[in-house]
Amino acid sequence: MKMLQARNLYKSFGTHRVLDNVNFEVNKGEVIVIIGPSGSGKSTLLRCFNGLEEIESGVITIENETFACKENGKKDRINTKEKKDIAKKLGMVFQHFNLFPHKTVIENVIEAPITVLGVKKSDAVIMAETLLEKVGLSDKKNAYPSKISGGQKQRVAIARALGMNPDIMLFDEPTSSLDPELVGEVQKVIIDLAREKMTMLIVTHEMRFAEEVADRIIFMDEGKIIADEKPDKIFNNPEHPRIITFIDKISMRQSNK
Repeated sequence: MKMLQARNLYKSFGTHRVLDNVNFEVNKGEVIVIIGPSGSGKSTLLRCFNGLEEIESGVITIENETFACKENGKKDRINTKEKKDIAKKLGMVFQHFNLFPHKTVIENVIEAPITVLGVKKSDAVIMAETLLEKVGLSDKKNAYPSKISGGQKQRVAIARALGMNPDIMLFDEPTSSLDPELVGEVQKVIIDLAREKMTMLIVTHEMRFAEEVADRIIFMDEGKIIADEKPDKIFNNPEHPRIITFIDKISMRQSNK
């Protein structure tokens, strides 16, 4: 089943084009990792998929439902209510955790299911406890965000996104704000989700992680998809000179950490 499709996506900020005729699709259970230099359009692409950014033109389809359809800057053909309903199929984890500081860990996880999905509080608590156990944070459920580490905050953010029962998870540089020793604990949670066949799109600069978790690697540069290949092809036998240069530079930087 095609979980997500992007066709002829264009997006500009002023005169700067950040997405330039982007086309690809994601099958059920696939893990797609998007890599490339800063400013290549990776994060903007994810934000277009959940409606945080509007495309300039093109079509986005989520589970065979049209989420966005625009032609040359004209008004989107899909109404706001339809978009909101379709967007519930996606969960997103950002670089920064965005937890409510005045709420405990478990309160952060149950907030959206109760207010957005109308789940009863008692049911939401049971669900949240299960998810916090899944991400290894059962013992922190009554802690406030200020009392837990960055890696723990990001794991709470993952549990919170999963609490909405999404079919697709989007991760935008989920470890970039973490100290190096905390990166692994967040990556482990994502790898476990991959083993469970959760459909995921992940933007990351962590090349070893990308190679381990991805079914396919998409390489973006200047808003374009330069390659869409298996990890082995990208990391061990790249053909495009831009990819070769990028892999060499970022691998050298990470090996020196």
